Amino acid sequence: MKKIFNIVTLSIVVGTAMLYTSCDGDFEEINTDPDNPTEISPDLQLGFIERTLINEIYNYFLAGEAASNWPQHLSQPVYNDADRYFPRLGSINNFWNVLYVNVIAEADEMYRLGGEAENPAIQGAALTLKAIAFQHLTDAFGDVPFTEVNKGLSDNNFYPAYDSQQTVYTGIFNLLDEAIAKLNAGGSISASQDVIYGGDLTKWLKFATSVKFRAMMRVSDTPLFNASEVQALIASGNLITDVEDNASISWRTEVGPNRNPYYGIVEGGRESEWCVGEALVDFMNGKNDPRIAVYANENEDGEYVGKPAGYINPAVSGYGAGVVSEIGDFYLAADAPLYLINAAQVNLLVAEAIERFGASGNAEDYFYAGIDASLVQNGLEAGDFVPAYTGYQSIAEQLWVSTFMQGYETWAEWRRSDIPSNLPLAVDPAPGVGSIPTRFTYTNDEKALNAENLNAAVANQGADALTTKVWWDIN
Repeated sequence: MKKIFNIVTLSIVVGTAMLYTSCDGDFEEINTDPDNPTEISPDLQLGFIERTLINEIYNYFLAGEAASNWPQHLSQPVYNDADRYFPRLGSINNFWNVLYVNVIAEADEMYRLGGEAENPAIQGAALTLKAIAFQHLTDAFGDVPFTEVNKGLSDNNFYPAYDSQQTVYTGIFNLLDEAIAKLNAGGSISASQDVIYGGDLTKWLKFATSVKFRAMMRVSDTPLFNASEVQALIASGNLITDVEDNASISWRTEVGPNRNPYYGIVEGGRESEWCVGEALVDFMNGKNDPRIAVYANENEDGEYVGKPAGYINPAVSGYGAGVVSEIGDFYLAADAPLYLINAAQVNLLVAEAIERFGASGNAEDYFYAGIDASLVQNGLEAGDFVPAYTGYQSIAEQLWVSTFMQGYETWAEWRRSDIPSNLPLAVDPAPGVGSIPTRFTYTNDEKALNAENLNAAVANQGADALTTKVWWDIN
């Protein structure tokens, strides 16, 4: 009886629906739920990917405590384990997982949707962000999965092999070549979804081109470097050489995720737990660099004093809170912009390309353009600081100084040049760590779930140690 009742009821519902459909041709339009769209914008993921990428590479538990501490831009007068080469393993695990799952996989999906929508611009943006994520991974770890990534559902491969760093970099260049071609092919990016450039394709083209140029300079001491390619990128006119084209996110609120991650230090009342490094302060003070007043706050005696790396108990050793200079308020503000690449770094790299590899142009002009861009970026006036130009040494020094608070870029530029060459080993370093760390150790997740492939990577590149150099770090 119940079955008969259900059939009758269904018949009534269907009949009623047919009746209303025949009487009202606008039924479907009227009854469309605006909060449950049937079509998804192909760039709907863009803002999420951009925020996730920049939040992760500026996560102060790793970007600050390790990537900014080890080249001695930052230090800590308390809770300074990472300063002594004991990085947070959980943060390393998150860095790996977030970049693979929430950036690279999401970028792959956005690329697919952009293809279905016949919108190459969206695909170009996806490829650019994907390339940046892969470069951060290989620069931080060395060999990493690349060619077999995201093949779980398609190929039933949930345990990807690791690729050599050379292979990964070759793949990065291919991704960026395709990104540049896609961005040149037209299409559009929704201004409301793009928190970096508001959908400006001209700036996205400069972004992709500049990322490729920086990546090529990163491998400048390897056989993969191509001087003619570098020359072509410079001559293209599509490099970010003006601060107006900086690839950055300017935050607007004090509520996550739309805020500078470092504001969490202020929110937690932990400003005294962070300070600037002695090597950076001494170098800048020695050159009367006005950016020091932006990078750091004066200590309790009205001076800029940095802390040497390390010490089991910094306060007992004379480097406690109040004695050393905290990070400047400018960089801890909730709305402080964060950069994926900027004109200061690009101009200085162009100067290096001219100085070392004979690219066209005047190296000294680009050197000062890089410094001016850094000054403006820090709220100062172009021309406020005019250090002597002494060739490559001065370029590398300024690449180190101008990437302040851009942890992974500071760490990478210092590893590549070894300038400054006199950075001391941390006092009281972790046992067995006899030099400043040059990579992250592989994650606990990978050791547990993908051990066979991880072990093959270790056999290829060397011990899974903090001091094993990545492939391009040959100085």
